[in-house]
Amino acid sequence: MSKFFLACIMLFMALSLDAVLPTDLSVSGNPELFSRLKDKAISNLQKLPTEKSKAYRQLLVDNNNIVMAYLIAYEQDSKLAESDSEVLESNYKEIVNLLDNKGLQYSPEFFLSYVARQSVSDERLSAYRKAMLEDGLDLVLEIADPLERYRACAAWCVEKLQFKQTSGRDQNPLDITQKSLVGRCEEMQILFVAAARTVGLPSRPASTPWWAHMDNNHAWAEVYLDDEWHYTGDMDAAYFPDQTWFSGMIDKTVMILAEGSLAAADDEVLVQGRYDTIINSTPNYARERTRRVDAICIDINGNPVADATINVMVYNWGALRSIISLKSNEHGTLGFSAGSGDFYLSAYKEGKHALKLVKASEMKKIAVELILSDEPITDIDVVMQYPANEMVWREAPAEYRTEIERRKTKRQNAIDSWLMQAKSSTVEDSIAILFRGNLNEFEKFWQHNKPVEEEYLDFLRAYDPKFLWQADADLFEAVYRFWRSHDRDMPAELFSPSVFYEELPKPYLSKKHASLYPKSFVHKHKDTRKQVQKALKWQKKKYKIDLSKALSGLPRMDIMAQQKYLSDTQYRILAIYILRANGIPADFTRLPNHIMVYLDEDWHYYNLKDNRFNEEQNHNSNLKSKIITITDDNGIPVLNAVDHLTPTRYVDGLFYNINADITEHGGGRYEVEIAQPDIQLNFGYRISNSETAFMLITLSDTADTLNIVAERYPRTWEPADEDFLLIMDESTLNEAQLVILGNHDQENSLRVLQKVMDLGMDYHFYGYTQQSSWHKLRNYEFSPTWQSFVRDDPSLASRTITLYKHAGVWKKYEGIWERLPN
Repeated sequence: MSKFFLACIMLFMALSLDAVLPTDLSVSGNPELFSRLKDKAISNLQKLPTEKSKAYRQLLVDNNNIVMAYLIAYEQDSKLAESDSEVLESNYKEIVNLLDNKGLQYSPEFFLSYVARQSVSDERLSAYRKAMLEDGLDLVLEIADPLERYRACAAWCVEKLQFKQTSGRDQNPLDITQKSLVGRCEEMQILFVAAARTVGLPSRPASTPWWAHMDNNHAWAEVYLDDEWHYTGDMDAAYFPDQTWFSGMIDKTVMILAEGSLAAADDEVLVQGRYDTIINSTPNYARERTRRVDAICIDINGNPVADATINVMVYNWGALRSIISLKSNEHGTLGFSAGSGDFYLSAYKEGKHALKLVKASEMKKIAVELILSDEPITDIDVVMQYPANEMVWREAPAEYRTEIERRKTKRQNAIDSWLMQAKSSTVEDSIAILFRGNLNEFEKFWQHNKPVEEEYLDFLRAYDPKFLWQADADLFEAVYRFWRSHDRDMPAELFSPSVFYEELPKPYLSKKHASLYPKSFVHKHKDTRKQVQKALKWQKKKYKIDLSKALSGLPRMDIMAQQKYLSDTQYRILAIYILRANGIPADFTRLPNHIMVYLDEDWHYYNLKDNRFNEEQNHNSNLKSKIITITDDNGIPVLNAVDHLTPTRYVDGLFYNINADITEHGGGRYEVEIAQPDIQLNFGYRISNSETAFMLITLSDTADTLNIVAERYPRTWEPADEDFLLIMDESTLNEAQLVILGNHDQENSLRVLQKVMDLGMDYHFYGYTQQSSWHKLRNYEFSPTWQSFVRDDPSLASRTITLYKHAGVWKKYEGIWERLPN
């Protein structure tokens, strides 16, 4: 076949694909949007390796239309560098097929942002649309009514994912459906949004980076139905939109953030990025209870401060933490919507700062004046308020509940098939079973490296399971070889092939073996401290920090290593990789310019900017011991409060945790050692479901003792209902101390279970359905009595109740408790 004839065929195919696109998505029908997206797409390819850039440019040539231009323009260049053009092309074809099937039912910008968009969060790109349609989602696509399509989509996702606490690196949709069938909340979000978009339902990720009224954070999905955005709990298989486990806490959430790309005119845009637009979705939840906050930044003379950084902060995990970082405009002002709970605004610019509480109020409009100065921040002692909102639980029809159980059975059948594969594997059962749907890759490694040391298998058993599900045979080998060549008594951070949330690296391959790091990373020296400085001095010569010239986001390590220019975060991550390549454990810290280095059997801060350990910079400062005593307002000591005492440094308007161990001596006495005088102690506790006490105390470098009075410190739980005690048999009632009432696949139940296991306590766990025959939760028992309670009151299905025997009396707590009764 002649090259000319082949070129004609390719041109005809490209024109054919463009011909089926709606007019508003074609070059001729929407030339202004096409031109803008095409320019943006070409610009987005400039920093890619030559071969990658060439492949994506060819896609633009072959598919000269708005959809292809958008897909390339609005995907992070680092993700494009990690992926192959065939992945993007596969998703593009399914989007064209979707348009041919359903037509363009929304504006072009809305369709592109919430239906065509490939990635959801930080997961790597995959050709998920075709694979998921072939895996049963094609039946959902044929449902005409959007609400029923949403319900069927949610049911399909239940079949493919069960909630499980996992590490921070995201699985992509095919990791979930083909390799693990489990995931945390963000992966539930990823799977649902990807599935919804595949069947033509506009969907976007939403989250609260930090809850205001309890510790932790959460991510979920929003779906567009009846011209409005609604939320879904994903794994809860909610028949009704806007109904999930956190529905009764909406008013307690200060801000809810959603992500888009091409923002609509009525969107409340908080941050406009290169690829993502952060949209304030709070009004979709608080609705008529939404408050308007108008802040102004001024200096001590009353002059407006433009371009000041303003962080919206709440108390979470022992300290004030930022939900989002915003900027004042040229007039020094900033306006945004918020829920009804208390929060802080922290403003900063050029060494000057302000920190102010915004109180819960019935007022619809709140004016906040932030006066920036260089004065030290003052101590805080407040009770933060979080009003509750009413929530009426609606039960799904029986046929839908039956369908959900059928889906869960199908999921279990898939897991059972992995179990059978593990039993027939040449790898021993106890290790083979851990790899779930990724066992084939480990078997390749096993055959090439057997006999594999048992100690390495023990390492894998204790290591991040996502590594077992996501790594290929070459990476298993590279980590194994690195593990064998270094001191195995070192902290586990040394052997981790990832640092933060970046993707697993591709190993360096030779004819003989796979290596985790390039040889150029290794810099030997007899003195470990000097070896650190030598290796990082080499990094400083080879790599430069320049955000404008760096790839976006967090490229995987092997791609970062090829770049000359890095962002500040990328530079710190690469420094950690370089030290690990030299056998020196290192880890990430959010403190600017710093990483953590393990030396002399302890962790130390290392300042990359000055290329020295912090203690060298402060050699005249000795560690000073501080004794902290905590009692309640009755003078009774407060025990087990270590997790609520957080030493921090206030840097550039944010509170950063410092590396300071706190020792509990009993009787409400705690000891902390600090070197710097500018340290703030964060201390807080939940008085009730609607009140949080918070203190911020400057740790003076002269005072040796600090006495804290924790007023209204919660001492007891509620008395347990007699009905709940009937669930236990007589021996459990007499001998047990802690009982969980929930279910094996209910998110909050698993969160409470993790808390109990972290405390090392024995427990009984009663559920209302049978769990799977494989990978059973320890101490879980199906209770017909509890099941009957759930049938009589369906809202119990979404609730978790902890029963705790204290001084011979059973106490009850509903939800996720902070601490057990003392």
